[in-house]
Amino acid sequence: MRNFKFSIIITAYNAELGIAKCIKSIINQTLNFKENTEIILINDGSTDNTDSTCRYFAKHYPNNIIYLSKKHEGEGNSRNLGISKAKGKYIYFIDGDDFLSKNALKNVSDFFNKNENVDIVTILTQFLESEENYPLFDEKYKKTRVINLLDCPEFIQAESKSCFFKTNLLKQIKFSNQFKLSEDIAFTNKLLISNPNLGICSEGSYYNVKGRDNNALLNMIPNLKDSGSKDVKYHIKKLIDASLEKYASIPDFIQKTILYYINELILNDTINEKLTESEINNLNKEMKNVLKYVDDENIYSQNDMDMKIKTFLLYIKNDDSYPETDQIKLNQYLKLDTVFIDIYEIIDDNLYILANVNSISSDEKIDVYVNDKKIESEKVDFPQREKYYLNKRYLTNHTFEFNLKLDNSKTYELRFKSNTDQDLHIDFSRPCNFSKVVGYSKTRKYLSTLNNDKIIIEKYKTLKWIKKEAETLFGMLKNRASGFETAIPIRLIYLALYPFLRNKRIWFYMDFPTIADDNGMHLFKYSIKQDDPNIKKYFIIDKNTPDYEKMKKIGPVIGYHSLKHRILGLFAEKIITSHPDNNYIYAFWGHYPNFAGILRSSTIFLQHGITLNNICSWLNKYDKNLDFLLTASQKEYDSLFKYYYNYDEEIIKLLGFPRFDNLKDEKTKTILLMPSWRRYLNNENKYTISSSSYFKTYNSLINNEKLIQKAKEYGYEIIFRPHPHVYKYIGLFDENETIKIDHERGSYQDLFKKGALMITDYSSVAFDFAYLKKPVLYYQYGEDYHFNLEESYFDYEKMGFGEVCHNEDELVDLIEDYMKNDCEMKEKHIQNVEDYFIFTDKNNCRRVHEAISKIPPRD
Repeated sequence: MRNFKFSIIITAYNAELGIAKCIKSIINQTLNFKENTEIILINDGSTDNTDSTCRYFAKHYPNNIIYLSKKHEGEGNSRNLGISKAKGKYIYFIDGDDFLSKNALKNVSDFFNKNENVDIVTILTQFLESEENYPLFDEKYKKTRVINLLDCPEFIQAESKSCFFKTNLLKQIKFSNQFKLSEDIAFTNKLLISNPNLGICSEGSYYNVKGRDNNALLNMIPNLKDSGSKDVKYHIKKLIDASLEKYASIPDFIQKTILYYINELILNDTINEKLTESEINNLNKEMKNVLKYVDDENIYSQNDMDMKIKTFLLYIKNDDSYPETDQIKLNQYLKLDTVFIDIYEIIDDNLYILANVNSISSDEKIDVYVNDKKIESEKVDFPQREKYYLNKRYLTNHTFEFNLKLDNSKTYELRFKSNTDQDLHIDFSRPCNFSKVVGYSKTRKYLSTLNNDKIIIEKYKTLKWIKKEAETLFGMLKNRASGFETAIPIRLIYLALYPFLRNKRIWFYMDFPTIADDNGMHLFKYSIKQDDPNIKKYFIIDKNTPDYEKMKKIGPVIGYHSLKHRILGLFAEKIITSHPDNNYIYAFWGHYPNFAGILRSSTIFLQHGITLNNICSWLNKYDKNLDFLLTASQKEYDSLFKYYYNYDEEIIKLLGFPRFDNLKDEKTKTILLMPSWRRYLNNENKYTISSSSYFKTYNSLINNEKLIQKAKEYGYEIIFRPHPHVYKYIGLFDENETIKIDHERGSYQDLFKKGALMITDYSSVAFDFAYLKKPVLYYQYGEDYHFNLEESYFDYEKMGFGEVCHNEDELVDLIEDYMKNDCEMKEKHIQNVEDYFIFTDKNNCRRVHEAISKIPPRD
């Protein structure tokens, strides 16, 4: 039996796109592969071409690669199998999608040779294909060294994927089938409790291709109910018990590791949809039991933990209350003594401010003082701002607004006080057009400056503004504010161009940054032909997409996130978009505070789909501050005043969707299957997706033998075009020749035109289709949809454009009935279409364009 230095255990499930690169990254190490390394390849029941790739490498390296193929059971079982076969001195686990840097094994080997007192060596983790393209705990890897975690508890080791282990430590380890973050943390840190010397090897990297998976710890909750509380109770409690046995106390590094896990648990924004109320109560109970072993000071000082989560943990740790002795510390650490201004704008000599403060007390009141005189403010109800985690309200949010008529010849001093007469600090929410980084906000007539938690408003003078701008640039450079490297040159360009562009009227039109196929594109196509003197109109889209060239044939186009987009965005008068998320519409959103104070754009939201549900937690005044919100039906319009969006009546417009003007009925024998998404599956891995009821339902439907047979019999093509989020996992679906997956993802309107029948569940694409008086079937197979349907004004049974089905057999029978009858919409459903839509005159673009033209510029 050969003695290898390393046993690399590669677990693969549907990893055909990355498995070859993963294997080659081990074979091509600077450490001689044939002499030092064995690879144990474990194919966990893949349904793609992973098997053939693995067999190829195993055949070419028979002395170094063991290939094992088994049924789909999960990562934990694969690890157990790999450990049982390992002959190397050190073990490393890696997913088939990921890979190692070329020098990793050589440097880790050298490290172990020099440091016999170390059982675990960790290398740098690099995230790829993610918004988090940065190393994990970068500070930890600045130099190669041994860290004793008892002395340096801040350098916790919260996962095993970057770790190399001495094999003798693992031979008795047994992982559960569905290996989760909680088990990973417990496994790694139980070893570190025994030997807290952690090896840090800075020369070498582990590349995580999928990016950080914040939801991994709960990825089996839909199938293993109550697992959240069990993870806390069993895996995390094991760390506590091991610590008490070894040290008779809980070391700080274990406390911080527990907090890391709890933070990831709470950051799972779909947890309420995955767990029942009883399960959430159990989870709260178990977290409370665990937090008894965590010092308050470690909660206060926990890195990378949001202040709201810290507040929540302190709240439940102290029996759903706050110790009075900690009030000052809470205010100091958690900014409960700070007013956050959401909207700060001056239009026509009128100052409007919307602001909020979080409070322990439910009867908090904020007083507004102008020139030391208290003025009236009004409470604004935003119940969605109340601070809840796991069904517990731990902070009350108080939002208020006020208006102040300004006189350009006077100076104003604005400050805030609590109802205990305490002066409050001032900070700014994003995307408020004011920030502490810049320190001022300007219009043509007024200059507002933040000065020691007071806002000074005075007459705008160019020299005074230039002086403030110079102070801002110097402050950015001195303090090295995040993003200053790009902010400073862009602001300097802004200053140079200001005399030439300050009076220009620039309108941006947008859909999704990579697609032009929605209301933005259709309105742009109409508007570019209109005679609007002095208005420069541009469509914004990524240069690397097929639609970029298409849009260039229609009118002027600017590349998304290009320098031109960033510069002109500072002068843009209107941003007209079907996707109003701030990270889409602002090219500099990641460093937005560096550009606040000089922006002047109004946001015109054309909508992406018909609003059916209560979405005020997303589409509200304090976050979006829209100047225009388009609707297409009276029922939709009315719903926006029912919930807590809090837009003024003149903001909501009932004019019809621009894209409806271009819908045409060119029906062919085509059936569209277009389901929506399930938010609880956001960021989940392939194991979770493949075991979810959502995946199983639609994979079964597109492979239903009767449906395939009847489609052939009646001559119909069926196209499966799921929600865009599904395409990340589209390779998991079993394909056949009759029901085609729309891999190309062409124009939605082309699909609507040629479609004869649509099957969806809750997606608003049904409205475009039904607008053409073509039938829709609603396949609502379960209760896993993320919106509360009781809050929707749309009754699918009574108002829908076709029948509602609850199981596959019923659905397939109805599809067959429609195919028999040439997919004609039934009379009662035609009546529902006519009752729902007001505008069918093909003049939506004209109405919307004219309404936007009447909105006066902000500055």
